[in-house]
Amino acid sequence: MKIVFISVWYSEGMGYSENMFPKALANLGEDVHMVTSTAQIYYHLPNYDKIYKPYLGPRFVDSGIKKIDGYTLHRLPYYETQNIYRGPGIKDLYDYLEKLKPDVIQTFEIMLETTLIAAKYARENNCLFFTECHTHASAFRKDHKKTYKEKVKNILNSFNSKLKLINDTTKICYPIAVDVAELVVSYYKVPKKKIKIQSLGVDTNIFFPPKTEEHQTVRNEIRKSFGFLPTDILCIYTGRFTKDKNPHCLAKAIHKLNENGLPFKGLFIGNGPEADISFIQSLKGCQIGSFVPANQLPGYYWAADIGVWPREESTSQLDAMACGLPLVLSNRIKVIERIKDNGFLYEEGNHLHLAATLQKMLSPEIRKQMSINGIKKIEEKFSWKVIATERLNDYKVFKEYK
Repeated sequence: MKIVFISVWYSEGMGYSENMFPKALANLGEDVHMVTSTAQIYYHLPNYDKIYKPYLGPRFVDSGIKKIDGYTLHRLPYYETQNIYRGPGIKDLYDYLEKLKPDVIQTFEIMLETTLIAAKYARENNCLFFTECHTHASAFRKDHKKTYKEKVKNILNSFNSKLKLINDTTKICYPIAVDVAELVVSYYKVPKKKIKIQSLGVDTNIFFPPKTEEHQTVRNEIRKSFGFLPTDILCIYTGRFTKDKNPHCLAKAIHKLNENGLPFKGLFIGNGPEADISFIQSLKGCQIGSFVPANQLPGYYWAADIGVWPREESTSQLDAMACGLPLVLSNRIKVIERIKDNGFLYEEGNHLHLAATLQKMLSPEIRKQMSINGIKKIEEKFSWKVIATERLNDYKVFKEYK
């Protein structure tokens, strides 16, 4: 079966579904292709050259075709769309799909120009078409406040012929969580009967708990490089150091715990505005490490004892779980299955409550049992292999009855 994924942007070496999902399906023996633009992920950020360029290269790369992780990557020229389907476009996408002649097209979002073009191709060429949505309610609210204008736009989506074409052509839409499914139905007008909730996953060939003396050595060396002691309880956060992610709350909690003489420390891996970096570094017990590619992250998770994400959902939470870390997450997240029996929720934004929650994890025995529970969940529910196998079964069912 020839499966074509479409993503408006792509960067090699990242741990996103654009990288991992095609790899997982290719490992199952399918003929998998990723069609994308020449734009790197995050190309639009003003600080791209400082943060991401040293690792990913320039904002835009050359067109071309290459084999990567068992699937074929196709880069076509980028252009910036000018209508309601904001973001990068992929030049001559329809014509390129005609050359590839896929059996299945899978997109990662709904309301994009590339998704519309792919839906038109699928409808006109008897191709199976599937969509996803990765936008959690917490992220959606930041960009779509309940203003009068937004309410009108929501209503107008009911009469949007382009959106209707996408949804009519879609066989299944895969929102990644319950709150995403609610958004997909209410805002993007996908019929409920076409919804199948399916989480994002983890590449367990990359992210796994430390098993050998060599892994333990990596843990010790990373901790030592930041000045952490063997007796420190190290909390790790990975991602952007911006106020919408609020790693500041963790930094303040770590500072409070250090003021009280408790052995908690904080390691923040990523980057952000200078003011946010300076704030985190100014607090007791907090150290910062720069952005690193996905395949280097396991060592940092091995070096830590607890994973903490003060706001919003992140695939990094699953990666940390796979590496054996218990989690502390916001009580406003909707992916509660990530935290059940392998961590705690805290009152979002309340650093004192976060500090108190971390104190519940002082015992190595508690952390160990949570680690075991989390690893088991990853193996049973959240590995890309499990998810890709289920998705492939869906594709085959529709292909059989096409």
